[in-house]
Amino acid sequence: MAKPEPLIDRAVSPTCPALPRRPGGEPWRALLADDNPVNREVGVGLLQLLGLQVHTAEDGHEALHKVQAHHYDLVLMDLEMPGLDGLAATRCLRSLPHLRQVPVIALTANVDTDIRRDCMAAGMNDFLSKPIDVRVLVDALSRWLPRSG
Repeated sequence: MAKPEPLIDRAVSPTCPALPRRPGGEPWRALLADDNPVNREVGVGLLQLLGLQVHTAEDGHEALHKVQAHHYDLVLMDLEMPGLDGLAATRCLRSLPHLRQVPVIALTANVDTDIRRDCMAAGMNDFLSKPIDVRVLVDALSRWLPRSG
């Protein structure tokens, strides 16, 4: 079995500015769906440093359950997860009228053009390749969080 790509590019400085909070001062709420426990741990730590409140899911089924049970401003979705993968989970999420506007950002080590196209066709809003460059993550969050508040 191939070793999973690390979620975060360790060469990037972890000193990033916190994102602005939503109106009223509450932190943005994000769901991070990734089957790799190290990626979840590192991702949660980074997103919290950026000022987000983060929940996690280990697969697409758990991600769907959580987005239906809680309000999230954004979902970060790994593509390759056991059971229900990120593409299928996003298609299911998009089929639910009250979740159609929640931004979903793909996370994957596969940067093939076909994968990007598949992500957009499934209803994902953006695409980040692993390992994630923190500056690229901050740019993506800045693009999508204000639209969801």
